[in-house]
Amino acid sequence: MENNKPKVFDENLHSLLEKTPLLFRRFEPDELRHFLMLGHKETYQTDDILVQESEQSKNTAFLIIEGQVSIWSEEIHLADLSAGDFIGETFLFGNGSRTATGKATRHTIVLRFERDEVLHFFRTMPERLFKVFIMNIIEIQQGKIAVMNTKTVQLKRRLLKNEEE
Repeated sequence: MENNKPKVFDENLHSLLEKTPLLFRRFEPDELRHFLMLGHKETYQTDDILVQESEQSKNTAFLIIEGQVSIWSEEIHLADLSAGDFIGETFLFGNGSRTATGKATRHTIVLRFERDEVLHFFRTMPERLFKVFIMNIIEIQQGKIAVMNTKTVQLKRRLLKNEEE
């Protein structure tokens, strides 16, 4: 993993600004630019680990700028994330452990966000923006729960069908 410590805002982000990720919906363009400038650019190569399941340090989150990250839990593939997707969006809510492992499946560039820097940013912005951010996180989490519920029902149906045979 290559880590560029200075905060960055470069050409890779222009395409991101054209199609705003769900986490930043209802942000004004200047608000989004200022938020993205908090990010620390990191580069990962194929099979590099971004986050490790059960890892205690949960004070960071990642926005994928380019590339792809596969998400795994207990050696089961859960999802593939790409540009515009956020990993660890609940990082503002506490220090729990990571619930899954994120691994780059090809050359990947992310912006890493630190909880303390993000909270400081929101303290300097209108309160409306923090509320919008939190509502976006809740909407993302609701979407994930809906997907999990659908998968649970599908698995339960398969199990019941197998028991009947």
